[in-house]
Amino acid sequence: MSASDRERWDKKYAKGEGPAHFAPKAFLTNHRHLLTGGRALDFACGFGGNALYLAEIGYQVDAVDISIVALRQAQAEAWRRRQTLHLIQADLTRWWVPPRHYDLIVLFLYSARDLMPQLLEGLRPGGLIFQVNRNLRTLESRPTFNLDFVIGPGELRRAALA
Repeated sequence: MSASDRERWDKKYAKGEGPAHFAPKAFLTNHRHLLTGGRALDFACGFGGNALYLAEIGYQVDAVDISIVALRQAQAEAWRRRQTLHLIQADLTRWWVPPRHYDLIVLFLYSARDLMPQLLEGLRPGGLIFQVNRNLRTLESRPTFNLDFVIGPGELRRAALA
């Protein structure tokens, strides 16, 4: 990502656009029974809804995003809730994931093909990665959507097994 990417996301978040403010993704909350605590990474966290939820249920959370605007809003909400988040402003394509550091990594609606081996290496034995991406059906309603952010059939499985 470049400075222009950071500026674009900062503008978007400053307008209140992007994922719902401070709400965790249903996919995450629907799988609460799998979430046993420990250290979590919310990669491309945006306003931090998933990070806030994970902190609420007992995780120590690192939340990384390129947008300082989104991270400031996430921090203000964490303070309001009396929660602790470790927020990191970084270019996600260059941020280093510590090996065997996390019990859980969540990555929603951000394509990280080149980073998948590093993300998987960042899991402790028995750790989980929750990833939700757009797939080819996205193109039915948004035909000009950037293909860099669309996952093809079997792509996640192949990345996990590589």
